[in-house]
Amino acid sequence: MFRGSFEHTLDGKGRLSIPSKFREVLLGKGDERLFITNFVVDSVKCLDVYPIDEWLRFEEEIRKKPKFDRRVVQFQNYYLSSASECAVDKQGRILIPPGLRQYANLKRDVILVSALDKFRVWDKEAWKKIFAEAEEKLMQDPDFLGDLGL
Repeated sequence: MFRGSFEHTLDGKGRLSIPSKFREVLLGKGDERLFITNFVVDSVKCLDVYPIDEWLRFEEEIRKKPKFDRRVVQFQNYYLSSASECAVDKQGRILIPPGLRQYANLKRDVILVSALDKFRVWDKEAWKKIFAEAEEKLMQDPDFLGDLGL
């Protein structure tokens, strides 16, 4: 599992250093390839990043869905069409494709945030907004997660 959040910077070529804690997870899986795709939370765009095994498991779940269901097709058009395989280089970096960097409005300062079996890459300012909104929601409504059993 990926845990925590880490501030990093993109270099001029769009390369991002993967935090050592996240690389340890990948090394434990025996494969450092990642799949990156677009994602959105409360109308704020970011990137989802999956280890290869989790991505393949996810694809299998999608294959089980009704092929002609409009929602499934729309989801595939949005989420799968932008997916890109990225290898971790010897310096522990990945090259985020330009289209994905543009989609998530990634500038120099980014935050990598755990999402259990994957992690997300956010523009630093966008993450501050999403985190603050989540914190406010939790503080205003102590039972916010009640129906989820958490």
